[in-house]
Amino acid sequence: MSTPGLEQSTIESRQIKVRARGLNQWPQEESGDHSQIHRYQTWLDALQGQALLTHPFYPLVLPVESGFSARMAYYFAIGDYEQADLQLIEEMIEPADLVMECGAGAGVTGSFAAIRSNRPVVVVEPNQLMYEQIRQTFAVNSQHVRLVEAAVVPDNFAGDHIALGVCDEYWWSSALTPSTADRVVNVRAKGISSLLAEYQPSVLILDIEGGECGLFPARLPASLRMIMTEIHTPNIGEAATVELVNQIQDQGFRLRRLLAQTWVFTRA
Repeated sequence: MSTPGLEQSTIESRQIKVRARGLNQWPQEESGDHSQIHRYQTWLDALQGQALLTHPFYPLVLPVESGFSARMAYYFAIGDYEQADLQLIEEMIEPADLVMECGAGAGVTGSFAAIRSNRPVVVVEPNQLMYEQIRQTFAVNSQHVRLVEAAVVPDNFAGDHIALGVCDEYWWSSALTPSTADRVVNVRAKGISSLLAEYQPSVLILDIEGGECGLFPARLPASLRMIMTEIHTPNIGEAATVELVNQIQDQGFRLRRLLAQTWVFTRA
């Protein structure tokens, strides 16, 4: 069975909606999405071995096998998976940047950061179900990853493990409200300052489903020139969003770009 195709007009129409999203709005599935996701599910169920999906706008491919999320496959193919992050990575990552990404998903944004920087990316990811997917995504995009199998936590976190809520649709997995997930697992925790000291990134990318609230230490290392973080305002609220933004800016960063829920800060 061949890879499901999408009309260019359908992809372009979706992009108009992607660009129009505000800070308090997640992607909303529409009636037409359900039939498309069903098409991808039928295709995935019939797969024998690995297939590659091509991104409609960026030089990225996503490896999928039977059992992979049909919703994720469809969103990638239509250009509605981490689209703001991908656009900002293209605009803001510079050659020779050392990128550390906390919260890797399927490895798509990390792979693109590696392409843009021309260096391996340090990925900090707590969900062990995604490790092989991350490695494969980097590999098929001819990039290298240094995978840290842990959840990033504030420096004052007590303990060396944290409860992670794992969702079947993995991108909703979070340590913020684990009891609402499909299952809960205990994963290794690593403090943000120890990670920054060990890997000394010039760019920090965060997509940790609300875990960004209260994460940042009192002092960020001088080697860090840029922070790109999704701020999950629908989860943490407007007051916590303002506090987080102020905390970053108080350390000598200024807001450079804001696209959907992704904020980019660079040193002033």
